[in-house]
Amino acid sequence: MLAVVPLVLAGIFFGLRISIAFSVGLLIVTYAVFELLGAGAGAVFATYRGIPALMLAMVGIVVGRMSDLQVALETELESRRRVENELRGTRSELEDMIDAKDELIASVGHELRTPLTAVLGFAEMLKIGNETDMAKADRTEMVDFIAREAFDLSGIIDDLIVAARIEIGKLEVARVPTVLRAQAAQVLEGLDSEVAAGIRISDDAATALADPGRVRQILRNLITNALRYGGDHIEIVMSTDEHAALLEVCDDGPSLPEDEWESIFDPYYRYHGEPSQPGSVGLGLTVARGLAELMDGTLTYRHHDARSIFTLRLPPSGIG
Repeated sequence: MLAVVPLVLAGIFFGLRISIAFSVGLLIVTYAVFELLGAGAGAVFATYRGIPALMLAMVGIVVGRMSDLQVALETELESRRRVENELRGTRSELEDMIDAKDELIASVGHELRTPLTAVLGFAEMLKIGNETDMAKADRTEMVDFIAREAFDLSGIIDDLIVAARIEIGKLEVARVPTVLRAQAAQVLEGLDSEVAAGIRISDDAATALADPGRVRQILRNLITNALRYGGDHIEIVMSTDEHAALLEVCDDGPSLPEDEWESIFDPYYRYHGEPSQPGSVGLGLTVARGLAELMDGTLTYRHHDARSIFTLRLPPSGIG
């Protein structure tokens, strides 16, 4: 029985091959000792007659340990694969975020620099004009241009701030009775007079429960989008149904493929496979939809009867 303990320990801690070698070595040493003592080979075999059963037990122990080890290794490998996949996904998301940030910075830099350069240039000309006999008409034209560019800059900054606040869930909106036609007229007042004159507003009345400032921001982005990418004829149509107050910005521009009707609301969407127009941060439609949803409304796009139509649906106010 004294031989059983080292053999079992060898099988558990060192494996089958070491335990067999240990058994054979122990058997040889014992045989030599017994021969020296004169006990003979019979006594050796009588002493180790339990070795076959013991070897089978050791085999079972080793196989069991190997099976457990295999399961543990497979579990560890699966865990590592899962972690690696998660890390690859996280890396891909981070790379996309970095690319989006770089694109945003480049676009914002271009869009802000262009009007700022014009504003500074005309402001310098006005400053010089104070010392000369600049015509009143020229002065008025420059002031109007500066005002328009400042309006565009204000819109860009508003979009950036709103996009950031929507992203972190920190933007709050008011919900008051809002006459949609009045908001559209106010937006057109900030545009170039010739551009505004070419945009038709329907006479239909529609009053929504919304935030007037955010409605104007949505309208400004929809009109800007129509001017950049739409056709020559732009129309703003207001109406109501039993469930919502509707505001539609329509133009006769080319249609988008139907499978892209939702994609245009994604940040940095590429129009017809081309990069967004220089001077566009690519957030206008994204911000517009986000604002609509914050006011419990929706913003959708469709093409119907040769017209591109953006439809803003807002809760009705029950007034008018």
